[in-house]
Formats: sequence, structure tokens, C-alpha cells
Amino acid sequence: MTELLHPIPKNMKTPENEQLSLPEELHHISEQLEELIHLLKNSTSRNMESTSDRPSQNDSEVMTVKEAAAILRISLPMMYEFAKTGKVHTIMAGRKILVSRSSLMVLLREGD
Repeated sequence: MTELLHPIPKNMKTPENEQLSLPEELHHISEQLEELIHLLKNSTSRNMESTSDRPSQNDSEVMTVKEAAAILRISLPMMYEFAKTGKVHTIMAGRKILVSRSSLMVLLREGD
């Protein structure tokens, strides 16, 4: 299957072959889109499984801010601060903020 989204390189060339630097925020958006596509693909394949084969809530790839705070054993306001500052990777699902489990595990390994 052909990928619909390709990573955006940090430095691109204009049609005149001049160096063009893109804002860092564009790379951040590209990374978020890649992770969202990955999560959607996994979600779609999980939805096709029977209910008995579904993973437990602990195995999901995203969790609520409250669940993430409980895992880190920190206050909810501190978890929101981690999300706001980018210390953990988050995804907006409507008005709900979801925390990437892999991002949380990296934070735990780093010990910050």
C-alpha cells in the first residue's frame, strides 16, 4: 500500500534550487500527522477483531490525561503542563486530549 503522507524534510529546495528552511512547527505537525495515521490504521484493524480478541485498556496506544497522570504518579495539573510544554506527545480527539503511551514510556525511561 502506498503511503499517503511522506515525512517533510527540514530543508527543502525551491524550484530555483535555493535552500528553503521550513519552520520547526511544520515538522511537529508532520510528526503528529504521521502518528495519527499510524494510530488510525491500528484502530481500524482492531475494530475488525472480535470483542474477545480486543486488547485490554492497558494495551491501547493512547490514554487520557488522567490515566497518564496516574501512571506517572503526578497531579492532573502537572500532567496538563507536560502536555502543554510538549514533554509528552498528545493528540486532540475533539475536545479530549489523549496522551501517547509510547511518549509516556520514553518519559518514564528518561526519569524526568
